[in-house]
Parts: sequence; C-alpha cells; structure tokens
Amino acid sequence: MTGFKLQTFGGKAPKIFARLLPEDMAQTATNVRLDSGRLEPWKGNEDTTITPVASYAISASTKTLFKYSDSIWIGRHEDVDFVRSPLAEDQHERIYATGIGGASGYPRMTLASIVGNGTFYALGIPKPADLSSVALSPATSTKEDEETPKARAYVFTYVSAYGEEGQSCDAPSGQVVEVYSDQDVVLTFPANPSGNHNLTTKRVYRTDTGGTFRFVADVTLSSATYTDSKEESELGEAVPTTRFDPPPDDVSADHPDGPMLGLVSLPNGILAGFAGQTVCFSEAFQPHAFPDEYKLTVKSDIVAIAPMPSGLLVLTKEKPSLISGLDPSALALSEIDSNQACVSKRSVVDMGSAVMYASPDGLVMATENGGLNVVTEPLLTRDQWQDLVPSSIVGFNWEGHYIGFYDTGSVQKGFIFDPRGGKDSFVDLGFHATAGFNELEEDELYLVVGGAVKKFASGSSLSYTWRSKKFFTQRPVNPGVAKVQADSYGSGITFKLYADGALKHTETATSDSLFRLPSGYKANEFEIELSGSDPINEVCVYESAAEIYG
Repeated sequence: MTGFKLQTFGGKAPKIFARLLPEDMAQTATNVRLDSGRLEPWKGNEDTTITPVASYAISASTKTLFKYSDSIWIGRHEDVDFVRSPLAEDQHERIYATGIGGASGYPRMTLASIVGNGTFYALGIPKPADLSSVALSPATSTKEDEETPKARAYVFTYVSAYGEEGQSCDAPSGQVVEVYSDQDVVLTFPANPSGNHNLTTKRVYRTDTGGTFRFVADVTLSSATYTDSKEESELGEAVPTTRFDPPPDDVSADHPDGPMLGLVSLPNGILAGFAGQTVCFSEAFQPHAFPDEYKLTVKSDIVAIAPMPSGLLVLTKEKPSLISGLDPSALALSEIDSNQACVSKRSVVDMGSAVMYASPDGLVMATENGGLNVVTEPLLTRDQWQDLVPSSIVGFNWEGHYIGFYDTGSVQKGFIFDPRGGKDSFVDLGFHATAGFNELEEDELYLVVGGAVKKFASGSSLSYTWRSKKFFTQRPVNPGVAKVQADSYGSGITFKLYADGALKHTETATSDSLFRLPSGYKANEFEIELSGSDPINEVCVYESAAEIYG
C-alpha cells in the first residue's frame, strides 16, 4: 500500500527538514487552530463599537491601547506604559503613565475628572527651593533678660490637589532663629516651581525642642509669606515625606539617563520603572514618591521590566537580572547567568507564572526560579527567527498563548505560539496588529488592526492555508485518488497535490467523495496543501480507492 492518511494536524517547525517532519506537522500553517487535533480555522477579529474620545484617536500608527473605563479608551502613538492606582477605592480613579512624549517624556498621571480631555499632570511632587528668609517679628524681644530663647528651623513641602505630598526643602544652618515667647517667625517662600504640576498647598514644618520637624500649618500656593505664632503644644506630626523623591523626569545632571520609563505595578502597592541602568521603586501606596535609596543598578542598559510572583524581572541589552522581595527597602538583586538579551520592550508579555520576550535567538520564557529557555529553539533556527525582525515584535497573552506581531519592512504579519508545547505550538496569522489590550474582566484581547479596535478571535472564521510535510516513497509512484473529509464544505475546500515540488492537481472538494488525481507521471516526494474555512477531519491520498477504504 502506497499513500498517506492524515487524521491529526499540527503546526509548523521550519527548523526541521520538510521530509523529516512528524507525519502530521506542517511546512505552512496560517490562520489554523489545531488544539483539537483536527484542522480548524482561527476566528477572525470582530468589529467593536469602541469609539475613543477625540483626545485619543486610534489610527494605523497607534502603538498603545488602554481601557480606562467602558466609555474611555486611550490610544497613543508612542510606546506608553499605563498602570492603575494601587490605592484601594481611589476616589480620584487615577492612572499613571510613562513614555508619553517618547523616550524624553516625563512620567505622568491623570484622573477621572480630566482623563477624557487628554490632560495629564507630572508624576511626582517637586522638592522646594530653600526658604527665601526666616525672620523674627518683632526683630528684638523685650524678654531677652527673662527667658532662654528656643532655637527653631523651618522647612516646607508642596502638596497637590489630590493630597500627594513631596519631600521638604533643605534647612540651611543660616536660617536657624532664636525665638522668645513675645516673637513670631515670618517665613518668605521662594518662587513656586514651573512645570505641569497641580500643586495647591505649601505645608510648613518647624523643629520642636527635640529637633524634630513637626507640622505647623497649610498655606495656599499663592501665599508669599507665612507668620508662625503657634505654641509647641499646637504642633502636629513629624514630616512623613522626607524620602519622597520624585521619579526621574528629565535629562539633567541629576537624571543623566533621562526620565523613568517602563512603569509596572507590583504587589503591596508598589510601582516600578527604570531609567538607563537603574530600577526605581515607589514607596508603598505612594505612587508619586520614588525614594533614591530604593534604586538598584544593573550592569547594562535596561530594555524592559516585568513583574514576577515574588519580584521583578529586569531585561537588558545584555544579561537579565532578577530582583527578589516585596518590600522596596529590602530587595535583593541577582544577575541571571544567561546571554538572552531583550531586543524588544513591546515583546515582553506577562504569561502568569512566567514572562516571555523576544531575544536575538528566539522567544524566551523566564520562570520564577530564574530559569530562561529559548522555547522556540526546537522549531526555528536563529536565522529563521531573525527573518521575523525580533526587534519589531509586539506580544500579548491570550488564553495561555503568546500572540506576536512583527514587521519586516515589507511584510507585516503575526504568529501564535503555545509555550505549553504540542504539535500545534507555532502557527502563522495572516494579519498584523500595532497595539492591544488584555481586558481581564471580560477575558478578551482587543487589538488595533488597520487603525480600528477589534476583538481578537471573536468574528467569523478566517481562511486558512496548511501545507503538509514532504512524504517520501522508496519507489516512484503515481497517486490515483484522494479524499477530504469534513463536517461541512461551505464554498469548498481547496486541495492541492505537489509531486517532486511541482503542482500536479488542484481540486475543490465539496463532499467526502473520492476524486481522481492525474496520471502520466511518477514521483518520490509528495505534499498536499489545504485551504478554506471549514474544519477538516481527515485527508487521504493513495494509489487506488481500495487502499483508502481498506
């Protein structure tokens, strides 16, 4: 008996010589879904009624898609990272972002009352300049012979309209005053800082007898001076924000690596970002404060960061690192012994218990124990992976599958990879998306395709193409009959037979009846190609009908 029968269908493995592929694996597998074992089409992308407000128009250039609410979707033409407020029941419904304005854009925040207008404020509260003056009123006391004066120093902070307080100014030794009981102290404030900050208040502190700076009063941002006449018993809490540095927000001597990028949310109310080779962590539940003492430095420029169950994966242009711990004041940094650099920030995808990203050699899976594996290595050579231009890859998680899209300059397509393995691990997608958003509440993946927001794999069936391995016979033969068995045939399933690389027959199958194949030649190597949109259960190619039914 000479021929073959296919009753299961697998994905592609370009690395393997086509004649040596397993019986049911493919040379071409585009828009096919194979997890049931048979050949099925992927569903297409469903149109949505999502219409972003004018401030966030979606186009073919959109690189970031984010759902703020059912009525507000945010689209950006830059690679932007959005995270929601870590504060429970945040009355302002804040979100935080890095990357707006490109690599030089400062970190920002917005909230329910202004997000629809496209308005963002700078993330972080600036440190004030020193007080312009600290003077006594009256300048001379009448009680100099009766009392011992009390030494005082003053500082102040800025507070935003949302109660976010920054670190205090410095207290120069030249501003310490000796105060008698019949004297007040008049503070003169410096000019308010420029920049896109929604500041409303100056908060004044002064030293008590123990030298601790304690709350005195809140004054309006427009106030040029403040007169302190309070007794020590009226003072409030100590300065709680001494370490509350703003995140890196510009290119300067203080921030030579530029503004913070790559914002992600971690457990315990912590946000993390990076600038250059430095990873920055916020104070717990204080997303505007990134203390300098929490910063950790790695050996190479950082490309992306990704949350892990008990820490943070840091992907660089060289070796990756793992930061372990859940308290920003007690984190441990360790370098992973792997040369798998990250070549695309947008390729990094949180898969739940693991993180996947594009490296020069293939798609890498990083697990909690620090292990990194090139999971596409059994399927694609390095050169075949490079043909996809891994630096262009943008990825998403869908039902445990890695959904990737690439742009070679002349070809814009996609692929689906299942890291759980199996013969259906790798298939191609015949379309390209520039951005996407995982809506976890709905368990849906939304993609920007052709400048419009679509719901992935929720539409009608796509047209697929599947090309078999090369079946080799020891003696030259001429297959005589074939059959395509399916539940339905729609407008027909196209069957093509190739012999020794040449197309010998094309048939549109409309039933499971046998159809004749042409005679007049013999060959050793045969392939079949199937295309259509109906699921296929079985395909047979034999020399005679008796062999099929036998």
